[in-house]
Amino acid sequence: MNCSLQIANGSISAGEVDNQLNLLKDGTQEHISRCMMEARKLVEDIEAEEQNIDVFEKEATELLRASQKKCQEVMAQSEEEVQLCARELLTLIDSVSKFKESITSTISDMKDDYLKTVNAISEIHKSSL
Repeated sequence: MNCSLQIANGSISAGEVDNQLNLLKDGTQEHISRCMMEARKLVEDIEAEEQNIDVFEKEATELLRASQKKCQEVMAQSEEEVQLCARELLTLIDSVSKFKESITSTISDMKDDYLKTVNAISEIHKSSL
């Protein structure tokens, strides 16, 4: 039977009503206490996750900065290497050009000497006839 029906019928005493009210209050207080503990635990978990996210964001930011710095260093080093290679290439092209001029001059001198030799031999042969 329900408590209000028992009171209306007079089958329950005021002491029993007080006792049931106290039990209900205790149960309610216990439920509120459990809910509060769960809420505190949730807040602690959320705060811990926020800290983890903050740490992760800081680490990601540091990694990004370090990566950007390294990228700039590598690009600068690559640019230096390209400039060095370009200078070496220009020096090599200049050397090849000078060598070509030297060889061309040597071949021209050899042709001149050859023609002189041919003319000299021709003159010697004509004079011997």
